[in-house]
Amino acid sequence: MVKTMKVVIAGEGAVGKSSFLNKVINDVFDETSEMTRGVDFFSATVSFKVDEESYDLILWDFGGQQHFREILHDFVDGASGAFLLFDLTRFNTLDKLEEWIEMLTKFNPIPILILGTKFDLVDSEVDTYFDDMLSKIVDAYDVIFDYQKISSKTGYNIKKPFELLIRRLNKVNPS
Repeated sequence: MVKTMKVVIAGEGAVGKSSFLNKVINDVFDETSEMTRGVDFFSATVSFKVDEESYDLILWDFGGQQHFREILHDFVDGASGAFLLFDLTRFNTLDKLEEWIEMLTKFNPIPILILGTKFDLVDSEVDTYFDDMLSKIVDAYDVIFDYQKISSKTGYNIKKPFELLIRRLNKVNPS
């Protein structure tokens, strides 16, 4: 039996949400991709096998622009979890994480995995700064269960978030 889960992909504009999904779904990185305008619905056979169970994930890529945020709760409704992305090369996207956490959990306290994108562009000093900041944010919110660094360009850690989310959801809601 295949389990189906709805997952929201959220974060500020141009943090790499669509690139992340394009890498996961199509195993492609497009250097010329443009920012999502609104909401993209990804319903691909994004299948993962974890502990001999099969999962199909319905992925919603939510545009990060301010004017779309008032409809976010409609997309979070029925979601099993969320990936909250920020750009490791832009400090201001880290500053917005807590606002996104509040928006994502306002009506439904879904588990959130924070993903730092563009890891291939980060030096060790910046990386340490983000690790320190993220550990404080993760500790401050019960709904956040982990933080991972990814690179859609190189493929670094690109599928690990899905395994972590599936394991977390099974721990919270065993069937």
